[in-house]
Amino acid sequence: MIERRWTQAEYRRLPEGPHYYELEEGELIEMVRPLGGHQKILRKLNVVLDGHLSGNPIGDFWPEVAVDLTSTRTYIPDISFLLNENLARFVDDVAIEGPPDLVVEIVSPSTAARDRAQKLRAYHRAGVPWYWLVESDSLIITEDRHTAEGYLVSQTVSATDEFTPHVFPGLRFKMADLMNEVASSDDLPAGEVSNE
Repeated sequence: MIERRWTQAEYRRLPEGPHYYELEEGELIEMVRPLGGHQKILRKLNVVLDGHLSGNPIGDFWPEVAVDLTSTRTYIPDISFLLNENLARFVDDVAIEGPPDLVVEIVSPSTAARDRAQKLRAYHRAGVPWYWLVESDSLIITEDRHTAEGYLVSQTVSATDEFTPHVFPGLRFKMADLMNEVASSDDLPAGEVSNE
C-alpha cells in the first residue's frame, strides 16, 4: 500500500481541528493535545513577551500559528516571533512563510523526541536564528543559537535562575517566578519579574 503524500495546498484546506496536524515531508503528524501545565507556561510566556514588546517594539509574536518552513514542512510552534524587518513573512494571516526569528517549543514527555530531534534539525535547515526549548516539568529553558554547523547552546537556565534572552535586549525573568505568580504584573516594569 502506497502512503499518501499531502501537499501544502491540501494541508491548508484541512478543516479547523480538533484534530490538529503538522505537515512533515508530505505526512500529516497529529499534534498531541496539550495539558494544562503546558498551556499555563504558554500563557505566562505570552504575557511576558507582550509586556516587553509593548515597551520595546522590535517585532511581534504569535502563539500556535502555522509556519511554512518549506513547501513540504509546516509546523505549529508554541510561539513564533518575527523582527519588524521580517513581518512581511506573515502577510496572509494564515501562516508565516519562511523562518521566524525565534521559535519556542514547550517540551512535554510526549513531544520531547520531535522537539529535540526532527524539529531542531528542520528549524536549523530552514535558518531559524533562535530556538528555545522550555521543559514543562522542570521549567528549564535552553536557548539555542543558529550556526553553520548546527545549533549551539547559548544558555541553559534553571527555573530559579534569571533568563536573559539574546533576541529581546533588556528582558529578564525567572520561570519559577512566572509560574508561582510571585508579584502582580501591575507592580513591575514591562518585561520584568520580581526577584523577591
